[in-house]
Amino acid sequence: MDSNPTALTINTVFDQGHIKLQADCFEIDFKVQGREDFTGISNTFALWICLPIAMSLNRNLHILGQVSPTALANAKKLIEIWFTWRPGLFHFINVTAEHVLETTYARQEGELMLYSGGADSTYALITHYLQHANKVAALTIHGMDYDAQDAVRFNALLDKTRPLRDLAINEHYTITSNAAQIMARYGIHGDCGHGFQLFSSLFLFEDRYRSGSIAADCTRQIEMLISPWGTSSLTNPLFASSQFHINTLDLDLGRPEKLAALSGNEMALRCVSFCKKREIRPENCGVCSKCSRSKAMFLAETGKIPDMFLDNSFSEDMLLDIDLSNRGERGSAMDLLSSAARNGRLSLFPKLTARLCAKPARKPWLARQKARWAKRIKKLNKG
Repeated sequence: MDSNPTALTINTVFDQGHIKLQADCFEIDFKVQGREDFTGISNTFALWICLPIAMSLNRNLHILGQVSPTALANAKKLIEIWFTWRPGLFHFINVTAEHVLETTYARQEGELMLYSGGADSTYALITHYLQHANKVAALTIHGMDYDAQDAVRFNALLDKTRPLRDLAINEHYTITSNAAQIMARYGIHGDCGHGFQLFSSLFLFEDRYRSGSIAADCTRQIEMLISPWGTSSLTNPLFASSQFHINTLDLDLGRPEKLAALSGNEMALRCVSFCKKREIRPENCGVCSKCSRSKAMFLAETGKIPDMFLDNSFSEDMLLDIDLSNRGERGSAMDLLSSAARNGRLSLFPKLTARLCAKPARKPWLARQKARWAKRIKKLNKG
């Protein structure tokens, strides 16, 4: 926690729909489709995206321009949380701004929803808006699931989701950004960095909407299992000013239940995309760990797998590739088995159940004795 007096100073340049955040060691781009005039918005969005980088560099953060005092106070809470969660990556730093002032906007209406085309956001779009005949504005980020340079596949995703978007979305914005690449340069990968990028992007529209919304990745109990995670019921509400805040949708609903709801909607099945293989997206291959897990969840909840995968076959052996040492994949596996138990189908997954419930192998007697003596010697040396 050594202090670093050299502040990371962020300058913001607006050029119609192209926004640049400039520092002495990086430049982050946001290219916005659907909006060009950003006159009058604060630089609070710059605070959110640059905060984890400054924490990783152990440099105080200073934002040129105007930043919300509420957001600055919340940023200090986020610093404490992320230092607690990842002390090897993040440090305590100070955050300041050139002008600390809450901006008041006269024409904010409704909310802006994050829509990726995945299972969670597709369920949220249908359930919260389409089924109530209430169209919503939506934002899709290019540069996370799809590399910022991969315009071909990202445009294919837009084509795939168009029927659903036409029905449920009245204004659709996209942002192409290199933010994920810049964060990765400083050791901040998607597991902890995605929330900072998503919410920073939403804050680019704080003058138009009263709130942003995000579909929860998982239930609260699975959150505890996979933590630390970049979006959660603890940290999402902290991305707020007095004028704009974040709503998290469906925190108490698991992925299997969402997939079960989508299984009865042909349009949703045609539009949803969750494949892990970048070269296959936006189609769903049916054989990667995420597609295999999704098939198993359909099976656990409904007893059948919809015809929506390039390879629609399934056996439990396809789940053997799930990396249970990865907290995200372990959380999904637990979600799957909870669904199977709830629906009386746990017998469909005996191998996965055995893997998850297996007791860790006990060290041999000699290894245990060596470990005990090593602790004693360490204690004596300290004394």
